[in-house]
Amino acid sequence: MKSRRIIFAAIGVAVLIAAVSLYLTLSAGSPVKPSSTYAEINKSLKQDLELHGLLMSSPIHFRDEGSISKYCQLFADQRQQDLVEYCTSTEVKDKEGEFLGNIHMVGSSDMPQLILVLFQTDGQMSQIETVKTMFDTAIVTTVCACWADLMPDGMASTSDWIDGLKQFHQSDEKPHSKSKQIRLEQKTLQLELTSNENGYLWQLYIYA
Repeated sequence: MKSRRIIFAAIGVAVLIAAVSLYLTLSAGSPVKPSSTYAEINKSLKQDLELHGLLMSSPIHFRDEGSISKYCQLFADQRQQDLVEYCTSTEVKDKEGEFLGNIHMVGSSDMPQLILVLFQTDGQMSQIETVKTMFDTAIVTTVCACWADLMPDGMASTSDWIDGLKQFHQSDEKPHSKSKQIRLEQKTLQLELTSNENGYLWQLYIYA
C-alpha cells in the first residue's frame, strides 16, 4: 500500500487544478463510455495493458463516504466532491513488478464520469515510452482507436501529444504544465505534468 499512498498523496495537488472543468463533467452525469460500468472498463483496461507487458491490479472499490473522503478526495470545493459517489483504484506495474502508477475512476454509483491515469517517472524520464504505451492504451480502450484518423489538434499520434507537453514543461522551470483540452469521440482529454521530488508525475484525464 505504500506506493498507492504516494500517488494518492499527489492527487491532492494534481487534480485540484482541473477541478472546475471536471465539476462540469460530473454535473452532466454522462458516463465515460456509454453502458460501461466500472467493472467492465477495469476488466478491459487490465486485458489491454497486459498485451503490452503492463500488469494492472484488481480494483479496490470505495463506496462509503468515509473511504471516498480518505482516498478519493479530488476537489477542494465540497459541492464538487459530493458528486463523487463511487471510486475505484488500481495499481499498474511492469513485468518485474516495479510500480509505475495508478488508474482511478470516479463518478456515480453506476458508471464512471472520470478516468484519471497517473504515471510517476524519474528525473530523466527514462520511462517515457512506457508512459506513452500506458496512456495510448487507456485512450484506445476507453475512448476509441481513432486518434490517427481524426488527428485532434493536428497531432498524428498520442506520442506527439506527450512529447509536446514534455518539451514545453522542460523548456522552463515550472512546477506544473497542462495541455489544451482535446475532444475525441465526444470525450474530453487533458494531459498534465507536475515536477516533484521523485521526478515527474504524468496525469491523463478522460471525461465526457
